Amino acid sequence: MTSQRVRDIKERQKNGIIEIRVLKKWICKGIKEELCYQFVDAYGDAIEATGYIKHIEHFDSVIKLESCYRLSGYIATGARTYMATVDHPASLVIGQKTRFDPATELSLPTVYFNFATYDMLKTRIKNPRLLTDYIGRVQANSLRPTRKGQVLRKTVLLDETKSDVELTLWPEKNHLIGNNVIAGDIVAVTSTMVTEHNGHLQLESTFLINAFINPDVPQIIDHVNRLKALPIVNTTSRSEPMTTIADLKLRTQHNAQMSTNFTCKATIKHIHEDRVWYYVLCSKCSKKLYPEEDNKQLTFVCEDDENITPNFRYCVNATIEDTTGNADTVFFNESMEAIVNISCKDMFTKHAEKSNPKIVPTLLKSVTGTTKLLHLTLKNNRQIVVNSVSEVPSTTEPQSSGSTAGTPTFSPTTPAPKVGVSKRAATQKPGFEQMKLNLIQITTIIIILIIIVHKYHEPLLIRSYIGTGTDKKMKQV
Repeated sequence: MTSQRVRDIKERQKNGIIEIRVLKKWICKGIKEELCYQFVDAYGDAIEATGYIKHIEHFDSVIKLESCYRLSGYIATGARTYMATVDHPASLVIGQKTRFDPATELSLPTVYFNFATYDMLKTRIKNPRLLTDYIGRVQANSLRPTRKGQVLRKTVLLDETKSDVELTLWPEKNHLIGNNVIAGDIVAVTSTMVTEHNGHLQLESTFLINAFINPDVPQIIDHVNRLKALPIVNTTSRSEPMTTIADLKLRTQHNAQMSTNFTCKATIKHIHEDRVWYYVLCSKCSKKLYPEEDNKQLTFVCEDDENITPNFRYCVNATIEDTTGNADTVFFNESMEAIVNISCKDMFTKHAEKSNPKIVPTLLKSVTGTTKLLHLTLKNNRQIVVNSVSEVPSTTEPQSSGSTAGTPTFSPTTPAPKVGVSKRAATQKPGFEQMKLNLIQITTIIIILIIIVHKYHEPLLIRSYIGTGTDKKMKQV
């Protein structure tokens, strides 16, 4: 009997035999819990299937992930309406009468991709939310700490239309894209959620996400090659506009909230030696650990847990500078480790003065004078935090503090801004020639005033209004 194509299955249609590979299995916790699967056929088309959660032992006994089956006895119904992994108008209901006949001789795809374009992302913010597969060329890749001591990964992907989008991998998934993934690599991700932040579309990881680095999967190799052939684009992510220290300081003064993440080319001016340069977290609960000495032996203890491993993290207060000014900032673990090329644990155990956490190791102070692209966050408390760093491309130049590329322009209250002031040309002589020009301008103004007075034979009136309402008096001079 000829098998049916997955793409041709319609709601309420009588079932036929389909040949599929089981790619994914998960439990969907919506209005009711359901056991979910994703199937793919020989043509690369996919469909979802759901089963009664209380029959999970039965399904586990007959369905193995990555295995191929001839499937019959299912029911075709409408698609799931929330966080579906497949863009298909139908889905399958499987039960105890459904037959999964092993088909080990079949050679079916081992992955399923249905890549969205950048223009399609906005349609996926609202319900029914369809999870999104996406592919792009890496523009930037870095780790970001959270206030709870966890670490996110931020990866900026450029698509074939040269539109960039930021992918956020939450802590439990940040290992899917490693630190060895660099600009120019190709990344394909599946089952991401489209969200919006500060007016920009972005992708977030879900528990179903998978990532493929420089994939060589036959069905997408042409797509990969087109991305590799794109010209090099030295752009900064929309979520991280280039800025200067002067612009950052203006933002802290005016409480600007248009964006919170920026990139700035800056140099480390000096390390603050009056501040603690590290902190220690519990390996079990991620709470702060406290130092404790026993016979001059230093250990770190947790208020809740025993038998822990201290997790040393950099927290280095420093002053950075560029051509527009300087500012105090904090370098957290990933950013400082990338600069000094040694873990905080090794820095502490091999180079630190254990008795005083405010004594900065000489090796750590040696980063003074280092220039990097700093990926910054402007916190609500006006603190500037360096999350990660990258090398300065040869084409990257700092923007002037008056630039409007990605940053707002604020008018200072005092002194008043200068308007219409032009600089002299490089060949123009200063000094006496400039004084002659100023005298000519003043003389011209005086002559015009004399002509006006003689023409109208009226005194110049300067009106000053005294009092309120109709009580107006005019002074004549």
